[in-house]
Amino acid sequence: MDYFDYYYKPKRPSLLIIIIVALLSSFLGGIIALTFFSPQQTLPPQGERGDLIPPPQDSDRDFKWEIKDYQRTPVVEAVQRVSPAVVGISNYVNQRDIFRGTTQLVKRGVGSGVIIDSSGYIVTNYHVIERGDVIIVTLDSGEELEAEVVGSDPGTDLAVLKVNKSGLPSAEFGDSDKLVVGEVAIAIGNPTGLELQQSVAVGVISATDRSLEVYEWVFSLIQTDAAINPGNSGGPLVNAIGQVIGINSVKISNAEGLGFAIPSNVVRNVVNEIIRYGEVRRPMIGIMIQEISPILARQYNLSTDHGLYIVEVAPNSPAQAGGLRNNDIIIQADGKKIASLRDFRMVMANKKIGDKVEIKVIRGEDTLTLTVILAEYGY
Repeated sequence: MDYFDYYYKPKRPSLLIIIIVALLSSFLGGIIALTFFSPQQTLPPQGERGDLIPPPQDSDRDFKWEIKDYQRTPVVEAVQRVSPAVVGISNYVNQRDIFRGTTQLVKRGVGSGVIIDSSGYIVTNYHVIERGDVIIVTLDSGEELEAEVVGSDPGTDLAVLKVNKSGLPSAEFGDSDKLVVGEVAIAIGNPTGLELQQSVAVGVISATDRSLEVYEWVFSLIQTDAAINPGNSGGPLVNAIGQVIGINSVKISNAEGLGFAIPSNVVRNVVNEIIRYGEVRRPMIGIMIQEISPILARQYNLSTDHGLYIVEVAPNSPAQAGGLRNNDIIIQADGKKIASLRDFRMVMANKKIGDKVEIKVIRGEDTLTLTVILAEYGY
């Protein structure tokens, strides 16, 4: 049986069929392209597309829309009221280049401040401007101005600056003595630097009377859980009606939610002193004292186991004029029990030159109440 290889040779299509198929393919391809890829495709109106996150309806590119009713919260209004008066403060120092033999300004640190008067007075922390050769203030508008240091008070960590510009927005100060634990506290400042200028942190007043001893002075501080970071130093702590109730100063670095601010009433007194005199004039009583402990009381057979033993009364001092003597024991000041030097300093910290202080002392077997009129240090 013979085997044959069978080869299938299909018929070639006619030229007319090829032309018809090509035209149909082009027509169908154009319809598909127009349907799926045309840039002039018309979308259904907003709301009919079923977008999961539709675009905003009434915003503009400049983000200058009017605040809506639901946004008019006390925090928003307080921030809007105070923010224009919050500034950035940059501390520059002269640094010498030993290789080139030249000197250049180097930024040492950044903090915050608040304008307290439209004529250009600004309050901040002393540690923000400490050892600075040039201080630059950055306004809310972004304008930079060189500032003069009017004066400072390391004891309260406050400083006053002045820029040569008037008509500035200024903040209103509230009464820190009327603060209530639990009320809203808003910290505004520049945490970590000017890149985050005028950041807002919201918390509450955690405590109104946390004493902190600095040098030989003791001051009451406001405690808050509003986030206070290094760049917030010198910025305002604000209440719900937009009043400055403190100047942010201290954060406990190894704990969260522990920030402290200098009360506005302390700030007011210190700033007024600095602007008026260039420094803070503090009252002195003029005594050298030693704390009494139970052990010391037994050792010297004292009539009390607490108080301050007056070792020496300075000549021509307010204490001498008020009748205090060596060996007196102070047990009360302005009605407050005095068990330690810290207690006495707390009373004195709230006093000004010319104020009176009622001091109860034990003298031998007698208990006396004396009035001392405080005078400036150096009397």
